[in-house]
Amino acid sequence: MMHQFTRDEWQKLSTFGLKPWHERDARWSTDASHLLNSQHALEILESICPELGAPTLAVTASLVIKRSAFLLLAPTLYAMSVFNKGINGHIENCSFEYQLQHRLWRSGLSILETAIFPLQGCRRQWREALLKQVFAHHLTPLVTHFHRLTGISTRILWENVAVRVFSIYERRILPAVDGHDRDQAEADFAFIVDAHNHTIFGLEENPLTRFYRPKRQYIEHAEPVRMRRTCCYYYQATKPAEYCSTCPLLLKKKPKG
Repeated sequence: MMHQFTRDEWQKLSTFGLKPWHERDARWSTDASHLLNSQHALEILESICPELGAPTLAVTASLVIKRSAFLLLAPTLYAMSVFNKGINGHIENCSFEYQLQHRLWRSGLSILETAIFPLQGCRRQWREALLKQVFAHHLTPLVTHFHRLTGISTRILWENVAVRVFSIYERRILPAVDGHDRDQAEADFAFIVDAHNHTIFGLEENPLTRFYRPKRQYIEHAEPVRMRRTCCYYYQATKPAEYCSTCPLLLKKKPKG
């Protein structure tokens, strides 16, 4: 039996940019797996660079990873932790849209196989299999390739991924659930950032753990925030320069207290 999302579930996930393959905009789309081809990846980055207003391909690569990480992780993590349903996030199953308008992303993520994988049996094994698809078989090779192609630090790229994971859970998933469902979602989040769970990334260590630190109160913010350890270079693609709210270049003053 083929399992699918309900109409309401698809509607929710579409707000994150998820769409079936046939709805992708072919003019601004590339199979995500093609980004692992050096020549093709360079052509895509070079076409995006002036549209973003980025000064270099390294800065472009950083901002593309931020965008692609959100488009991939927001629907897959939400579906996993809120709907108990799994999306095939393998790089071979995805198409990345890179359209921009006035330097703002207007892109989405299309998936070829839309059948879902409902929770069955052991949640830990089910969750690990889903996470390996989006990390070990998608984001890890993409981060590695962009690093080799442009020279951008893998620490910057992985923190770009990390802040997306933190934001998706803290701002979107956890506020949407309560009771047992919230406990379950918190456990999913904890699993992803646990240093012991590095095999889901296909790496010797979990690249997100180092960035998951307690939030602190800064003069610039009314609420505590988790300051980044690295800068994603977003300010270099804006005129006048704009900074992410948790940028280490912005939060130079000592925290309160």
